[in-house]
Amino acid sequence: MPTILTSSQQTFVDITDQRKLSAYITSNLPKTQSEDPNTLPHSYAPSWETTNLKLTPVIFLDQNNLGTDTAGLSISWKRKDGTGAETALSTGETVSKGVLTVKKNKLAESSSGMVTYICYISYYDSETKNTVNISSDITYTLVRNAQNAKLAYVTADTYVFKYNASSALIGAAQATLTAQVQSVSVSKWQYLNSSGAWKDYPTTADNTSITGGTLVVKPAHKVFYNNVAQIKLVTDDANVFDTVSITKMFDGEQGKAGQTGSGGLSVILGNEAQTIACTAEGKVQTALDVTIPFTGYLGITQTACTCVVGTLPDGVTKKSNTAATASAAGSVVLTFAANATLGEASVLNGTIDLTFTISGKNVVKKFSWTKSRRGTNGTSAVVFSVYAPNGTVVLNQSGSLVLATSAYKGSTKITTGATYKWEKYTGGKWQTISSATSDSLTVSGSEIVNIQSYRCTMTYSGKSYVDVITVEDKSDPYVSEMLSIGGFTVKNNLGGLVPYVIVRTNRKEVDALLGGISEAAPSAPTSGMFWYKIDHAAKTVTLMKYSGEAWTTATEKQSLTYTWYKQDKDGKEVEFDKTGKVIYLSAADIDSIATLQCDVSN
Repeated sequence: MPTILTSSQQTFVDITDQRKLSAYITSNLPKTQSEDPNTLPHSYAPSWETTNLKLTPVIFLDQNNLGTDTAGLSISWKRKDGTGAETALSTGETVSKGVLTVKKNKLAESSSGMVTYICYISYYDSETKNTVNISSDITYTLVRNAQNAKLAYVTADTYVFKYNASSALIGAAQATLTAQVQSVSVSKWQYLNSSGAWKDYPTTADNTSITGGTLVVKPAHKVFYNNVAQIKLVTDDANVFDTVSITKMFDGEQGKAGQTGSGGLSVILGNEAQTIACTAEGKVQTALDVTIPFTGYLGITQTACTCVVGTLPDGVTKKSNTAATASAAGSVVLTFAANATLGEASVLNGTIDLTFTISGKNVVKKFSWTKSRRGTNGTSAVVFSVYAPNGTVVLNQSGSLVLATSAYKGSTKITTGATYKWEKYTGGKWQTISSATSDSLTVSGSEIVNIQSYRCTMTYSGKSYVDVITVEDKSDPYVSEMLSIGGFTVKNNLGGLVPYVIVRTNRKEVDALLGGISEAAPSAPTSGMFWYKIDHAAKTVTLMKYSGEAWTTATEKQSLTYTWYKQDKDGKEVEFDKTGKVIYLSAADIDSIATLQCDVSN
């Protein structure tokens, strides 16, 4: 089996007479960050505020590593939000000795959810008297966890203001309303006026602001009509709100509307409506117990009271029904089962009749429910990536590298329940590395021949997630570079490219091209001249030799052997039968992305 001298993958380079400057950026954190929108403030994992993001440029002149403080070397950084224009660094992004440190969760500020950091490197080579300029960049993306269903409801410490026969207030002097919200924020509180319109709750000494999570309601506030104040909690989502009623209850002839004078019957519900968190398909997201407290009154005197629950929607059952007494509230507890449609998936709301018996008479109240449907992205995203916390380069096949994985479900790091398989790309095939089943892999420098790819597959909750990483050895005696006539891009699946490989050792090229590469034959050829003929119609590149009279197919070959392999857009090996120093790559061979690797052997 021939010895592989060097390997190369497709890269964008410019071969000039000056020395080659190259660089890449190492990151101490994964290139994805998860946001949990269900906490206020939103949380981020990993948090760049807790563990600062550090970006370190690793720079090589030819194959020699340059420290960031090397004479003649200057380093500067810029940033780009999404596909926008480059800008200067912003607050929380600082540079010291060429290393960029990010101390804030900058993806949280990004409208696109993607931030690219660009490192500009300039080196004055005193040996060649030339200045070389290059740049390298690294991109970070934000993955947002699925947002929980939006909910809002109001609780109160009392729902009744009692007055005696002399119209004097007895019992509670105020009601404190408390907002409970999920995935929304409180906008303000409102009341229903005499015209039936919702108006902003008046600000008073009791409520200097109506935008907080609590509201104080007093009998003197001008929000009562027919002795009932209907209060509404408004959120930043117009479809998510809750209402509650506060009632003035009089003894004697002051009673009105259901409280008709002495001995009037009334039942006060502590929960008149409930929002039910549902999936995008209109099914109850998780099982939920809903408690409906109730209290009966005869005049202003609390009186024993029982409840009969009417017809329930499909998926709702009565868990308990406790009667009210003269000193304690009663309650009905209804269970909304997980995955219940409550009648039909398309039904968004409904009511349940509650019939109360007090002093031998019946009072009917309606309890209402409303579905809050979760977005179609209700499942938390799983994000998986492979990275090298200490860099992706070894020198002279020495030492070792650690390849680590980063896995999150939403904003929660996956630490259990996952299995891992590591593979090495060798001979055009992915080969499983035996016993490599942990979430990290230590790679010996001796395994890396110029360039080496590794693939990790994480299996979690019955699904597989894959990422590929490439590591390099920067001090091999042979170094190869893959170039391409026509560049590295085709459009609309048309045309083709001509990749070829050059090999150097000790800065000198070996096994050089035997001739030029072009579609048209060289003008004024001489006998024995070689030419690599590009034929786009046949999708071939053929080495031709001039006999002195005509061009014929050459029998000569390069001194080294070039073996080509291809990976598809998902990093999977693909059958690829190209050989030689120069090959033809048709647009049909490229499905979005194709990665070529060429092993050079003697």
